[in-house]
Amino acid sequence: MRNDYFVKSIDHLFFDYASERHLTNTEKEILLFLIRKKLENQTLSIRLAANELFVSTTTIIRLCKKLGFSGYSEFIYHLNLKASKLVEDDAEYIEDIHQPLIEAVETFKQHFEQTFDSLNEQSIERFIQEIKENNMIYFYGAGFSTLFANYLSKKFELFGYYVSNSSTSDSRAIFLNNIEKYRLLIVFSRSGNTQKVLEKVQLANDRGLTTILFTGNSKSATAEAADIVFTVLDPTIESQHEFEVTSYESNMFMLIDLLLALAVKKGIITEY
Repeated sequence: MRNDYFVKSIDHLFFDYASERHLTNTEKEILLFLIRKKLENQTLSIRLAANELFVSTTTIIRLCKKLGFSGYSEFIYHLNLKASKLVEDDAEYIEDIHQPLIEAVETFKQHFEQTFDSLNEQSIERFIQEIKENNMIYFYGAGFSTLFANYLSKKFELFGYYVSNSSTSDSRAIFLNNIEKYRLLIVFSRSGNTQKVLEKVQLANDRGLTTILFTGNSKSATAEAADIVFTVLDPTIESQHEFEVTSYESNMFMLIDLLLALAVKKGIITEY
């Protein structure tokens, strides 16, 4: 039995019995002892309990009556019922939490495995080559995907890269002014169909930049336009319910870190 659950169970049962009973310190000690023994699956005779507690059987009977029972046997019977109910409730609570959690973990793992299995090694090699040749990288994100753009840009900044970040909230003029000094654009867009994202990738292509897209939709217009595409399985791709809690976000971060770990192992980037 887990220690935290054991202690909480003792406290719970003690409070149930002792509340407003005005027990003496000795009576409280006896009650705690009997509850603890029951939760340890030990049922003691009244004489054995008295011997271990160094009290008389009369003292224990007096306590049982103070708690509202006719004697020791009735109290122990009632304690058995309450202790069993606690175990059943705890088992049900664990099942309610544990099983859905296990199912979610398995789903997330399956989705990542599908994402990993779909990775194109040629795209990975091109990504590694691009970050080897370009120490200045421009990042662009749409909506919640700005979280990924910010994360990866901060990582590269720590590795000594010069980075800039913008999003769909920035004007076209700002993008055009900033992008002139870059040769590599990394874009994040879950749907890949945001018009502003597609426009930025096309503008970058027209100016000779290499464009890398991280997305949940490999069949989008932006995926068609980008030079290198990494696709993370998006469970909402058909329903378009992008605000559901799914594996997409966590698996995107996982993919980013895997690519960075590979770059470190190959000596392309150095951890400080």
